[in-house]
Amino acid sequence: MDATTDDHLVIEPSVLYVGTPVYLVVTENADGSPNLAPASSHWALGRMLVLGLEADGQTATNLAERPQLTVNFPAASQWRRVERLSAVTGRDPVPKAKTGQYRFEPRKFELAGFSPKPSELVSPPRVREAPLQFEGEVRRMTPGVDPGYYMVEVEVVRVHALPELVVPGSNHIDPRAWHPLVYSFRHYFDRGAEVGWTRKSAIAPGPPDTGETASCLSSPLDEIDRWEGFGGTWALRRLDVDGAVVSLCRCDGGEEVSRIESADPALLEWAARQELQP
Repeated sequence: MDATTDDHLVIEPSVLYVGTPVYLVVTENADGSPNLAPASSHWALGRMLVLGLEADGQTATNLAERPQLTVNFPAASQWRRVERLSAVTGRDPVPKAKTGQYRFEPRKFELAGFSPKPSELVSPPRVREAPLQFEGEVRRMTPGVDPGYYMVEVEVVRVHALPELVVPGSNHIDPRAWHPLVYSFRHYFDRGAEVGWTRKSAIAPGPPDTGETASCLSSPLDEIDRWEGFGGTWALRRLDVDGAVVSLCRCDGGEEVSRIESADPALLEWAARQELQP
């Protein structure tokens, strides 16, 4: 094909939701009652979430006055409950832009078939039925370029997860056990089959082509083997009573991309047979 040929179409879709997990955000109304609302615009970095929330919704109003919330991630199987919230609002009167499409509903938990569960560090409750729940404090609300939304920066102060989602003995979510409700171009989806993993993944991959999954943490030696399998190199930087430090470097042996610091007995035994490098 000619390199100058463009085999893509130029289109103007009505929405740009390429696919993000749905979340249920709970805030506190002025009278102390909870407001429950579905949303999907968000991204995460470290302990911070950035939420995209409608400016004329009750959620934004509540957060401006009482900057605490919970962010609850429903399972894919709960999509019907989430959809029951699609045509209701906690604002009374209903905002002009939503008149005719939305109705005021103060009892959203009951409407959707969810139930509130007390939080531990913030005032708004969690959604009891949601498998993954975050408690958060708003650190900043920024009006969008489009005045119809806010970018809400939230520090997550506590995470709650169902036991079956957590790798035993760890703080890691097992991605193969987690089935979020994904919203893509106004349709709901379950998570599909795993197609790969990153070098920073803490969960060991299952045997290839078997359909099986592994729920154990990768050992440091597994990480080194995997790195070599991708063509990378490594260098032992330190070995002492506190443990070993191994640099994971690019294929030319140059820039360090990541490093392993561990006192794992198997790693220490392996490191004792290697040559320290500056």
